[in-house]
Amino acid sequence: MDPTDPDAPARGYPAIYALLERHAVRATFFLEGWNGAHRPDAVREVVRRGHELGMHGWRHEPWQTLAPATEVALAARATDALGGAAGVAPRGFRAPGGGRTADTETVLARLGYRYDASLGDGMTPRRLASGLAQVPFVWSGVDGFHYLRSEPASPGDVRDGWLAVLARVAERGGLFVTVCHAFLTGVDADRLAALDAVVGAARADARVAIRTAGEVAGALVAGEG
Repeated sequence: MDPTDPDAPARGYPAIYALLERHAVRATFFLEGWNGAHRPDAVREVVRRGHELGMHGWRHEPWQTLAPATEVALAARATDALGGAAGVAPRGFRAPGGGRTADTETVLARLGYRYDASLGDGMTPRRLASGLAQVPFVWSGVDGFHYLRSEPASPGDVRDGWLAVLARVAERGGLFVTVCHAFLTGVDADRLAALDAVVGAARADARVAIRTAGEVAGALVAGEG
């Protein structure tokens, strides 16, 4: 959810929800804490629909640049705001921009988080020193990597690239994370169609298990890989 676009939830989220419902898929929604204070109904809707709620900073700060005291304060503020709005505390975190500080892991652990879904070591989930699970992503799986350019990629090219990655993961094993935003994918019919094709292909392939970030983390902690 983009706090700089006040219309994104109304325009983009219904389309994303409809796509997920059509495929009977649960997803993880990483929201800025600001939305808990200013759009509590939108935050509550994520959980009401059965999806997983994660924290994405307070207002999309460049997280890796935060001073220690600021990081502690913003993480606590965002956690409280989201939990207050949704009625359930977020247990996963994705750093705005993917970058973390040296203290992020400790800050999250103290707030009761179970996993971090920021940039990591390739696409290999692992346990961090604190015991938190790490569920990484790569930029090529992010819609903004392709669409937030001076000359945006065509949705067809994004679809084909993601389908190729999905096919490789299905054959060899591994993790493929897609990160899509309501204000980018959710408001464009062709981009939605691209995501729909990828989710549909994953659903149709018996070798592929579709999981939320929290489910990936839970399997890692439980020793399932």
